[in-house]
Amino acid sequence: MNKFPCHIVILGVIAALAMTWTYAQEPSARLLFLSKSVGFEHSVIAQKDGKPSWADNILTKLAEEHDATITCTKDASLINAENLKNYDIVVFYTQGDLTQVGDKDGAPPMSENGLEELLTWIKNGGRFMGFHCASDTFHTPSGAPVTAYIKMLGGEFAGHGAQFRGTVKVVDSGHPTMTSIPQNWTIREEWYTFKNLNTDSIHVLALLDPGEERAKQKMYDVPPYPIIWCREYGAGLVYFNGMGHREDVWTNPTFQQSIVDAATWLMAEPNYDKVVPKEGEK
Repeated sequence: MNKFPCHIVILGVIAALAMTWTYAQEPSARLLFLSKSVGFEHSVIAQKDGKPSWADNILTKLAEEHDATITCTKDASLINAENLKNYDIVVFYTQGDLTQVGDKDGAPPMSENGLEELLTWIKNGGRFMGFHCASDTFHTPSGAPVTAYIKMLGGEFAGHGAQFRGTVKVVDSGHPTMTSIPQNWTIREEWYTFKNLNTDSIHVLALLDPGEERAKQKMYDVPPYPIIWCREYGAGLVYFNGMGHREDVWTNPTFQQSIVDAATWLMAEPNYDKVVPKEGEK
């Protein structure tokens, strides 16, 4: 005999449907995409003749398709406490010390307080998304403690070799950001290796398996290592994807959908399907 009265079951179904509807009706995201480069500018973010970059166009299209708004800029001075109030998600495809003008795009630098204000914004509930060379930003000086930015991101660029077809192995298929990525996704890319991985706080979503490249490039003769991860940072959320070097990666439907999935997860209620360990930096 069913020990739950019918009216309780019905109310439970209604509540579940209401929660699903609430999730589906998340407010439109407001994104700020920063692509300032100091020492090296990737081709996918190069703006020629004042026209939007390859990545600018892709992200703008995705935003329009999903009823979101996005500001694409190389002006790092926009990363400040007052302006960050206008955004839900900050996206970095950046390189170098962003407080410097640099010799690549000549865009305005971040203020001396900009990084601290960004980290405070995230800790207070902001959402951060980084791609590829976001890990090549605010490097840790040799022999110095890991920088606050790298601690927030969860890992730091160590190097890369020649491009090759590697396999992205999903390790948490139940996480909302992994919904559209095949269990073993083989794709050609410039694959970064990482150091200062904050293994106590990041939640690994996918690993890179170099496969046969281990026999060709010594630096990749290693076990599968994290290539996509997420984490809590105070009351905020952080998502990082080491991919995004090549133009054809940005046009790949799977990669594009993974961006949408990540943004959707970042915009979701704080405790909705969140599979992230508690912050515990060391």
